[in-house]
Amino acid sequence: MTGPAGEQAGPHVPGRDVTSVVERGVPVPLADGTVLRATVHRPVTDAPVPVVLALTPYPVDAVRAEIGEDALVERGVAVVVVALRGTGASDGTFVPWAGHRADGWDVVDWCARQEWSTGAVVGWGRSYLAQTLLAVAAAGHPALRALHLAVVPGDPVGVVYRDGALLLGSALGWVTAMARAEIARAAAAGQDVAADLAAWEELAEAGEQVALDGVVVDHPVLARWFPAWRDWVTHPPTDPGWAERALLPRPALPTFLVAGWHDVFRDLTLDLLRSCPPGSRLVVGPWGHGPAGRALGEVDHGRVAARGAEAVAAQGLDFLVAHATGAPVDDGPRVRLLVTGEGAWRDLEDWPPPATATPWHLQPGGVLAPDAAPGAAAPSTYVADPAAPVPTVGGPNLFARGDAARGTGPWERRVLDGRRDVLRFDSAPLGDAVTVVGDVVATLWVATDALDADWTATLVDVHPDGTALGVVDGVVRAGQVLGPVPPGEVREVTVRLGAAAHAFAAGHRLRLEVASASFPRFDVNPGTGGLAALTGPAGRRVAHQRVHHDAAHPSRVVLPVVPDPR
Repeated sequence: MTGPAGEQAGPHVPGRDVTSVVERGVPVPLADGTVLRATVHRPVTDAPVPVVLALTPYPVDAVRAEIGEDALVERGVAVVVVALRGTGASDGTFVPWAGHRADGWDVVDWCARQEWSTGAVVGWGRSYLAQTLLAVAAAGHPALRALHLAVVPGDPVGVVYRDGALLLGSALGWVTAMARAEIARAAAAGQDVAADLAAWEELAEAGEQVALDGVVVDHPVLARWFPAWRDWVTHPPTDPGWAERALLPRPALPTFLVAGWHDVFRDLTLDLLRSCPPGSRLVVGPWGHGPAGRALGEVDHGRVAARGAEAVAAQGLDFLVAHATGAPVDDGPRVRLLVTGEGAWRDLEDWPPPATATPWHLQPGGVLAPDAAPGAAAPSTYVADPAAPVPTVGGPNLFARGDAARGTGPWERRVLDGRRDVLRFDSAPLGDAVTVVGDVVATLWVATDALDADWTATLVDVHPDGTALGVVDGVVRAGQVLGPVPPGEVREVTVRLGAAAHAFAAGHRLRLEVASASFPRFDVNPGTGGLAALTGPAGRRVAHQRVHHDAAHPSRVVLPVVPDPR
């Protein structure tokens, strides 16, 4: 076996005399005999250096660029990026969420034992890389000192499901991309994959429409190149198998968390702060799953968001270097977040902050008001047709087509005007600003004539000129969360819209939209009580829905209202 390729890299910052070496294809042997491959970039020095580690299923060089590798090396830290088992140049077979804890122990141990290493290791990861590091941290290797995690999936079930509904667009987009990587890996090994590649192109072009037109579980490209997909979508979130995949508890490592208000894993990332020790940090900006910036969807948050993105990148590197080297760590706020609508950053002692739970009640005639509905009121009704589901308009998504599909962030919701399967409840113009920071929850009293139903709720900021931009949304699949649905029976359901930090300005209106679909954010409920992934168009049924709002059935959205800091 030949040794890894090495290349000398000169200074990367003018005025600094830093020489470094990049070694590619470095073998990292695991206890079971599997060999992973790493790229190691380290300063050339007589003294040992600590390690920033990333483990990835994606192209190694792309991850190296995203970390800010050069800046770390210039500060006396080695960067080691390892291709996970069965990805890149590493041996073995990639199975999502499988074996990362054990493999990670071996990789951390390898980093700590290198002759050029001080034995101190810190971890960096975004998205799947961050989730991998949570599994690695659970192994408890003493060399691992701290973590920098961004847009973090928590337990695997939260990647695939949201309160009973499949996160179709985001999950399908990811597995489609991973299937393409597997095809490319096979091609590199000399296999004839021309037919598979053509079939993949058709799948990528069709996107989520394949789930509306047919039985998504049986798509041949995914069946061959990403068989885990069938396992995911045929095991609902209540299946015990998901509990077996859950992340194990990890030591209390100092952690720098970065989240986006429009990221599909927003709530999972924020939840992690509860298990992080003092000295950990959380920064949340008006960003999606991709790179942080100033604009998303139809809103430009200006330089304040751009500067915040630049600052969090620098602070994250400082955090890693300090914990890797044992240097003092800057004492910043535990939580820093940008309040959308206000365009200002706030520092908090913790998440969520103290807030006043303020109910706004659904009332007849499409009214949203602080007062409960009158004693006698007919319910609001609509018909939900699974053949023509309410389309997703923005939100915390990770769609393959991104903004082209109004996939991520705040988008104009007036495109839904005229739909009779969306209920809207509007407040009067606000006399004073209402600032919401925390978790938003809607409680709805509902009934359906189907054997199962989804109930979606979207909190919307309606501007004086009529512009309507979504703030936060959620779903509940009643059959999965509450059990069998008795047709016609009025039941109370809770829709968790999730975390928000948004200021509704004076003169704006609050709006709550209620529907039974948001496609492709969520898969379409067939209304039969059966699994959506196994039900084609012919097996789906139209549902007649009722939302009650009277004294006996006080449907409402509860907002965590905080005072104006000024």
